[in-house]
Amino acid sequence: MRLLRILLIFFALIPITAFANFVFFPQETKSILIDFSGFKKEGRIYFNSETDDADVRLIQSLIDSASTRVRLFWGGRSADPKFIYCDQAADFKNYSANPEAPAVTYCKLGSYIVLSKEGTDLDIIAHEISHAELYARIGFYRWNFVIPDWFKHGLAMQSDYRNYYSSDTLSARTSHFKSMPAITKFKTGAQFYNGTRDEIMLRYMVAKYVVGRWYSREKLLQLVKDLNSGKTFEESFKK
Repeated sequence: MRLLRILLIFFALIPITAFANFVFFPQETKSILIDFSGFKKEGRIYFNSETDDADVRLIQSLIDSASTRVRLFWGGRSADPKFIYCDQAADFKNYSANPEAPAVTYCKLGSYIVLSKEGTDLDIIAHEISHAELYARIGFYRWNFVIPDWFKHGLAMQSDYRNYYSSDTLSARTSHFKSMPAITKFKTGAQFYNGTRDEIMLRYMVAKYVVGRWYSREKLLQLVKDLNSGKTFEESFKK
């Protein structure tokens, strides 16, 4: 009887939890429920019925190339995200919690990458897949409550080769790395994105630089192993 009560409570909480998630995170919830939308599906890609077949083929090609780049960086693949391609501004606003960005990744009940028309770019897609890869390896709790945002972005930037975020650009902006912001204080998304566009872009550059100087595949895989064994990020990162 006790087990039955627990099961009844569990199933009663599902619609309540789903409704609460929709109220606070409507775009994320719609993305999670993309299979119940009017979007067409081809493989892992979802798109508006008016989207040209050529655009879908291009997106698939970019996803394949970006996935290979991330796989080579990690030495393997764990993530299998769904991609929601929005070539219309109204669709992107409907699915993206940040319509100012060309793409967004949700990590809850799997990973969902929402791409705008401007997000049809190899580097941007590789960046988003990198987020999905880390999430797949550490899980929901560590992704949301253990890993600081500056590291998430710095790691994703290792697979993002856009010149704007290069070390040469960073050197020019910071007097040869002498006036960089203290990136490790930006632990949450609210902290990381609090500022002007130039300040946020600089944080991306610095996060990329700091993680790049730390990175080796062995260090990264050991960090994941340490986190999954219960160690703090600070303990794992300093190794």
